[in-house]
Amino acid sequence: MSTFLDVMGPRIKLLTDLAKNRDYSLMEAEVPPGVVVPVHSHDDRETFVVLSGELEAFTHDSWQTVRAGETVDIPGDVKHAWRNATNETVTLVVASTAKMGDFFVEIGRPSDSVPPGPPSPEVLNHFVQVAIAYGYWLGTPDDNASIGIKLG
Repeated sequence: MSTFLDVMGPRIKLLTDLAKNRDYSLMEAEVPPGVVVPVHSHDDRETFVVLSGELEAFTHDSWQTVRAGETVDIPGDVKHAWRNATNETVTLVVASTAKMGDFFVEIGRPSDSVPPGPPSPEVLNHFVQVAIAYGYWLGTPDDNASIGIKLG
């Protein structure tokens, strides 16, 4: 895939051809300033390598700052969240399962077609329905508030 997909704020570009390789999914990712990925979990392991900028990552019940050159490895079924509290876009490489790549393709929209502002109710509903179909856990507003993320 040669274009970035907006996946509810972050943007990803698949580097692995999932039609030919079902062993893993390697992705390039961008997290624009102010983007928050609410607390969630899934059975897919994810490894994030920050190439530029810095993100805050929530894992194992605490927040940590992850800077360029650092890696965060999140085993399956671990609750985690992300936020970019800086004024610059963070770039990463993400390694995960082919299933996770499929999920991003299913929920993603070409970045250049996404209007500014929060996603529409239809887009949010599609995301939630696909996440449920994949067996992913999405934190409630209270779950997110308990770790310092305000939704809505």
